[in-house]
Amino acid sequence: MELDDLKQAWQALGHQLQQQNALQLQQYRESKLRGIGRTLRPLFWGQLVQMAFGLGFVLLGVWMWRIGHGIAMPLFVAGIIAHVYGIATIIASGVMLGHIAKVDASLPVVEVQHRLLRMRKAYLIGGMVVGLPWWVLWVVPLFVIATLQAMQNGGGASDVPTWLWLCLAGGTTGLVGTLVFHHWLHRPGREALAKRMDDGAAGGSLRRAQAQLDELKRFMAE
Repeated sequence: MELDDLKQAWQALGHQLQQQNALQLQQYRESKLRGIGRTLRPLFWGQLVQMAFGLGFVLLGVWMWRIGHGIAMPLFVAGIIAHVYGIATIIASGVMLGHIAKVDASLPVVEVQHRLLRMRKAYLIGGMVVGLPWWVLWVVPLFVIATLQAMQNGGGASDVPTWLWLCLAGGTTGLVGTLVFHHWLHRPGREALAKRMDDGAAGGSLRRAQAQLDELKRFMAE
């Protein structure tokens, strides 16, 4: 009987240790996943700033096409472009904020990994939507000022300085060159270089969050 009692006590102790280990692992997992949420906070605030930037471009675009309508067609067209760019920027930020909100400490690690991968993809696409047009759109405020000055002097949009058209041409060349490089980078045989470039473009918050998740996965696999 003493031996049976000892076996039962040993089994009970083993069961308690398993429960304690499972509880500690659960607490560690939730702590790490909450840490990932904190790591993404700079990205969250950055998206809010980007959304405000997009709203500013929407307002600028509305003002431009209202001023240019029926008076200066280039100014009107530039206003429409700025308006569309602002809306696209706001949408890109909203998509990222939605992805960030879906990272929950109660989710399985595999699901969090999938959500981070989707967030990374959305970030890269949003970066292209917002970043690539900037090759050209940085000229828009200068174009507005030059056009208004030309109109005040009795001229039109065609009377803006030549250097401004050269800036626009240079920006267009940079945009086309970037698109060509991106196409070249993602052709077969350049996967390693493309991955390094994508990792660099993914942003510090996403890289740190992925590193924390990888550390958690290694710990749980041991």
